[in-house]
Amino acid sequence: MKGSTFDPSACRKLYAARLEADLRRFAPFLAYEPRMEFYIRLAAETGQLAPGKFLVDLGCGLSLFGLLCRMYGPEVACVDDFGGGGGIAPGGVTALPPLLEWAKDAHGMRFDSMDFIETPLPFGSGSVDLVTCFHSLEHWHHSPRRLFSEIVRILKPGGSLILATPNAANLRKRLFLLGGKSNFPELKEWYFDGDPVFRGHVREPVLQDLENLMVWNGLRITNRQGRNFIGEDSIALSFLPKTIVRLLARASEGFLRLFPTLCSDLHVVGKKPG
Repeated sequence: MKGSTFDPSACRKLYAARLEADLRRFAPFLAYEPRMEFYIRLAAETGQLAPGKFLVDLGCGLSLFGLLCRMYGPEVACVDDFGGGGGIAPGGVTALPPLLEWAKDAHGMRFDSMDFIETPLPFGSGSVDLVTCFHSLEHWHHSPRRLFSEIVRILKPGGSLILATPNAANLRKRLFLLGGKSNFPELKEWYFDGDPVFRGHVREPVLQDLENLMVWNGLRITNRQGRNFIGEDSIALSFLPKTIVRLLARASEGFLRLFPTLCSDLHVVGKKPG
């Protein structure tokens, strides 16, 4: 294991003991799931998931990730425009949802509502140990060049960035392309749900894209992983029974992990030079 050792059973116990009962008071209920456990593992392996550390999660939506990280001891700040997606209805919210207000009051989490693509991040230079961004990048309408400069600015020397996105060229999409299908989301989503602002996937990357974002910003790639979390709930395969789709995704998981470029989910970790 890189960095700190991760114990999945301890993570599940932490959730059950400190979060589950309280979370049942809120909708949507943030249940413990393999995807969140994997994200916590990635964070732990950077060595930055510990008391005294500072984590910033970009594009958080309504997610269990920040809360679980907080249980491990670091300070956690979550940044989003809360305008839709990630468990938030299109159109956004004018105030923090009750779930996030509770996380702020009960667990001392910080929430910043802002367009972080267009606005400088509200953190001091060299003040953050870990920046995470899970399934947000594919929704961005404009170049994130300034944002990545901000990420590098706020990261401490030796700090890490974790990016996770859908894969524009996963195995299912490659096969569908042979049949004349697009590897983009269905056009009707953009056409009917894109006024005044489209909140769906604007541009999905491939593994090389995520690696380039790290290299272009002077970050050393320390980890790259493929998983099939999206594949288990594939909308494109909704013509099949859900049990069949999940069975196919799980049966292929072990093989596809060996070939991240074929997986539905991509994860790349970069480290700022010390």
